[in-house]
Amino acid sequence: MTYIYETVMGTKKLVVEYCYSSLHNKIKVVEMTADGKFHRINWMSENGRNHLMSQLMSDYDKVMLGQQDSDYDSEMDLDRDVPELDHLVSIGAV
Repeated sequence: MTYIYETVMGTKKLVVEYCYSSLHNKIKVVEMTADGKFHRINWMSENGRNHLMSQLMSDYDKVMLGQQDSDYDSEMDLDRDVPELDHLVSIGAV
């Protein structure tokens, strides 16, 4: 899944499509435009690139936090799947 992040750096409006790589365990830029024109992250200065990657990581964290379901209960009911003894007796398992 990819995400879109829009920002202004200097005088340019950047629109960045990015994803989180499970293989490399980091954010990767899929595509980017600056003022509507194709742009590559390696065309940016090191400081600009580091700043943008920091912004993308913060955006990704906000997206992931927003997807968490506060009503989700991770407790497992271990007794739920324990077969009743009467049933085991009736089928001759005990």
